[in-house]
Amino acid sequence: MYFIIEDKEQLRRLEMSDEAFIQVVTSNDYYHPKLARASLIYYNNSKKGYIFVINHSEGFSLDIKLVTSFLQQHKKVYLLDKKLHSYFLDLPNSIDVQFICLDKNNEYSSFECNTPVHRDFYIKHPILPTVNEIIPISKHYEKCECLYQLVKDYFELEMDIELQDKLVEAYKKVEEAGIKVDLNCLNKKYQFQHKEYSLLGDTIYSYYNLYNLTARPTNSFNSVNFLAIPKDKDFRQCFIPKNDILVEFDFDAYHLRLISRLIGFEPPKESMHNYLGRAYFHVDELTDEQYKESKAITFKQLYGGIEPQYKDIEFFKSLDEYINNEWKKYNAHKALILPTGRILKKLPGMNKLKLFNYIIQNLETKENIYKILEINKLLSKKKTKLILITYDSFLFDFSKEDSKNMLKKIKTILEGENMVVKHKYGINYAF
Repeated sequence: MYFIIEDKEQLRRLEMSDEAFIQVVTSNDYYHPKLARASLIYYNNSKKGYIFVINHSEGFSLDIKLVTSFLQQHKKVYLLDKKLHSYFLDLPNSIDVQFICLDKNNEYSSFECNTPVHRDFYIKHPILPTVNEIIPISKHYEKCECLYQLVKDYFELEMDIELQDKLVEAYKKVEEAGIKVDLNCLNKKYQFQHKEYSLLGDTIYSYYNLYNLTARPTNSFNSVNFLAIPKDKDFRQCFIPKNDILVEFDFDAYHLRLISRLIGFEPPKESMHNYLGRAYFHVDELTDEQYKESKAITFKQLYGGIEPQYKDIEFFKSLDEYINNEWKKYNAHKALILPTGRILKKLPGMNKLKLFNYIIQNLETKENIYKILEINKLLSKKKTKLILITYDSFLFDFSKEDSKNMLKKIKTILEGENMVVKHKYGINYAF
């Protein structure tokens, strides 16, 4: 059966449709896409599936630029994991089926289609960078045909994809910058089964998982949880600058200020924890101990329920009304529209505080997307790079060639509407 496309003439004769499904097969499924290459590209025009050979032992190599040009002529190209595909193909017309599934089903779908041959090769050759290039093309075709059957019913069900595209663009730019590491430190403090998956020379790559119901990305890749690196300096000092210093900007009470926007509360220019702490303790100035206790009290109110003694504080009074109103809407409509536009359907085990947490995490992500895009635009021709985002902090690999004025511009972008940002810096991440 004819299904392999390996030269320009075969590609030219291929029947094109308005819509298609593709799946890039990288040289090794476990390697970070920055460290892998495209081996094959599966293409299905709704009538038949084909394999475009890019790098594989069983075929001649088709120029991936020709494939990109061919795919760009389609109105829509459906795929799984747009961020991964963007490392190999420039397809503004692509639509990520994973996001459609998440929007429609309110859960992530793995779409497992590995053949016994795939499993056997990965057991025997897990770290071979080109393992997929020696697995028979027919087996890759079989796997991709299975994927197509699983996802085809989601075509045409996409909703607003503009923000999803921005989400992919923003976080891909951050992760592909990589983070320089002290190799001796990294080998002592971190346990990798196969460090080759994410490490090239002295640069390690993170990978943001964007398929979470709240929309808040996670970032755990190859045994390293980049969003929860231990505060212990022995762990953090492993991460060092490629340029001159690392600079981290932290939001002061990020969620509190986002919440203030939601409930129509005008936040103070000072620390929100100081502001609320004075109301808790009825003092003009907080001690260090009271400041720490103030933060603990606040987080308990946000995520454990507002206690009666604090409901008269203006901020919490408005917040209590907001939480109750959103809970009523959610129950009345069996769904709620989150800030990004995702429709959160009725879920088992949901309660009003959990619902509120979904709303805030979703709003945080929406806020971060636009900040990241603006910062990446600012840094597009600079040596300084944004290299890590951990919810309420942004880490930069700063070059002195770019001047302190640029850091001030970054701070201005981050502070945006009523935000307060602090900063730390050092020769490694153990500030």
